[in-house]
Amino acid sequence: MRVRISYGAHIDEVPEEIDRLFDFIRMKAHKITKQIEQLDAIFADEDLESSSSIIHKLRISLNDMDIRLADIQEISKGYLDYKTNEGVENVNERRSGMATTGHSPFNTSSHQSESDSNNE
Repeated sequence: MRVRISYGAHIDEVPEEIDRLFDFIRMKAHKITKQIEQLDAIFADEDLESSSSIIHKLRISLNDMDIRLADIQEISKGYLDYKTNEGVENVNERRSGMATTGHSPFNTSSHQSESDSNNE
């Protein structure tokens, strides 16, 4: 089961955080390279029985990498949107992919009408 983990960082620290998240990609790329080398040797030996388990692990590694890359892409997009709009009044109204913390002039409390709650 996947869960979403959220935490705050100062805007100037976002590029460092992205690099830290990319460390996971580096680690997975190394693991994937090893798995591909194993498969290459297995296929060269025509030992197809051994390939299934490694292929399964490789697919999981590729999926994990893709998910993390999507996270990095969204964070990067939000950061770039913020930097592009930095200094522009009412940036919060544009709802970039990057959430900010701190004082907001907008009411963030949740009020749903009865008809909205029935539609969920």
